[in-house]
Amino acid sequence: METMVLKDEQRPLYYAIMMCFVGGEANCASGLIHSLKDCYSHHKQLTASNVSEALATAKEDGLLDEAGSDVDKNGKLRIWYRMSSFGRQMVDRYILCSDQ
Repeated sequence: METMVLKDEQRPLYYAIMMCFVGGEANCASGLIHSLKDCYSHHKQLTASNVSEALATAKEDGLLDEAGSDVDKNGKLRIWYRMSSFGRQMVDRYILCSDQ
């Protein structure tokens, strides 16, 4: 999965997390960490608990919807999220800065 984050102009981590959902795919905290580790490995907030909290907050703010859940190979619960239409409007307006 492509992260849509430019190495030359690195966005804040929360913005990069939201950008991972722009294509409409569902993802979970561990998938996001894997996608973002090349550009954000130095970022102390790129941990499972912090990314999970960011996703839960985005869901409560209406930016993401839960898309399902499962258990990974280590027996840990994974919550999958997908961007809502409201979330897409907010990303377009405030992260991508388009007037759509």
